[in-house]
Formats: sequence, C-alpha cells, structure tokens
Amino acid sequence: MSRRLLAVPALVVAAAFLLASCGGSDSESGSGSDSSGGSSADTLTICSDIPYEPMEFEADPPDSTPSGYTGFDIDLVQEIATKADKQLEVKVTPFDGIFAAMDAGNCDAVVSSVTITDERKENMNFTEPYFDSDQSILVLKSNASQFTSLESLAGKKIGVQSGTTGEEFVTSNTPAGATVTALPGAADLFAALEAGTIDAVVQDYPINAYRATTNDDVKVTARIPTDEKYGMATPKKDGAATLELLDKGLAQAKSDGTYDRLYEKYFGEKPPSGSTTTAKP
Repeated sequence: MSRRLLAVPALVVAAAFLLASCGGSDSESGSGSDSSGGSSADTLTICSDIPYEPMEFEADPPDSTPSGYTGFDIDLVQEIATKADKQLEVKVTPFDGIFAAMDAGNCDAVVSSVTITDERKENMNFTEPYFDSDQSILVLKSNASQFTSLESLAGKKIGVQSGTTGEEFVTSNTPAGATVTALPGAADLFAALEAGTIDAVVQDYPINAYRATTNDDVKVTARIPTDEKYGMATPKKDGAATLELLDKGLAQAKSDGTYDRLYEKYFGEKPPSGSTTTAKP
C-alpha cells in the first residue's frame, strides 16, 4: 500500500491465475459473490485484499453496508457505484494473486490500496491517483525511543507484508544485520509485533497510523516519504469502460465533497492541500 509490490513471482501468478480461472476458493468471494466470473451490466465487481484497515475491512455487522465491507477504499468505490446506478460486489482476494484474478475475469477492477508503478502500468491500467501514501515504522511503545528510523533497526527483525512495495523498500534498504520477515497480511504483522517475534512493522503509513489509534501499546515512530500513490486498477483488455466509470466517479467525489468527507471520517482531517487527492481546477 506504500502497499503492494512492484511484481509478483511468476510461479505465484501462474498458480493464482489457475485458481482464479477455476473459480477460486471461499476466501476469494465476497457477500453474494459468484466466483465463476466478473460482473453483470448493473454490477461493479471489485477484488480487494481484506482486512487492511482502515482502507478495507469487513463491516460489523456485515449487513450494515450494501457490500458487507467498509473502509476508505470500499466506501469510496461504493459511492462511485451508487452514483452510476450499479450494485457493488466485493470479492475478497489475497494480494499476491489479486491481479491474476482480475485478468482471469473474476472482477472488473482491483480496489485495494494499490500503488501505481511503471512496471504495473505495463500490465494493467490505472485510474488517476486518489491517495498519497508513504512507508512508516510501527513498534511497541516500550521500544518507541529506540526504533525511530530504519537505520535504528540494524540487527533487528523487521516485518513486512508479502507482495508489497513495503517489502520491496525494506529489502532494498535493509539495515546492517537486520532480518526481514514477510507475512501474508497486516493482521499477521500486528500479531507478530505484539508477540515479540518481530521488532517493527514497516508498511503503508495510513495502515500503521490507524493501528496506533486503536491499540495503545504501539506507536508510529517514523514516516518515510516515498512519493507513492494509490490507484484503482483495471485490465488492459476489456477494461476501458470500467476505467472510465471509475475515473469519472473519482473526479465527481473529489469535486462534490464526498472524498473530503470520507477522508476526514477515516483519518480525522481533510486531505492535504495540493495533493493528488484534491479536485482538479
């Protein structure tokens, strides 16, 4: 997120593609999902790796939202779908196979805090950026004064999410003597941190920051600028209509105040002036 790695190993992609083309497992389907394919004319189907709070997570109770899911990303795309007179269907899909699932036709788009990269743009199309993100360091409060930078984690165990730009960043900038542990999801990282099997979590700032607001035992000690931006991804093939719908919806959400309202709901402030999240003049 930021989240979401530049590339996925070929064998993983191939395996995920075969799984997706066969309909996938129960974990790949959201509420009311038909795992055999994408959406109908009156439905916008997205693939999303859930949970990834506060961007996407299961609603409590599930029937409190139309799709059964919520979070900044989900609420934003729900607004877009509603204004386009479409139902939103969410298919929960592990991130390391999410693009293969989209290419297999399991969803119309990936909406899952996806960082836009040049490498990814060769294989999929992206909407205009809708969120600015950086990397960050989350540690136990008891270690907050000790671990204040990536360099301060020399010789320590650093946790990252598999298949993300956070993993790529830490792997390329590993402090001397540190070991990097890649885990499947943010929840796994938080559990490992609290259990003491890792000393720090390096991942997208909004995810770590939100965790710090819900758990008094942890603290974000550093925000690492990386100029990463999120976009919603659509297939290169047969994805033009979905891309247009999402881009129009994002522009409308930014201009009519919907985006600002959701941003303030989840992050406690309005989006920074001049960022990619603000409406174009």
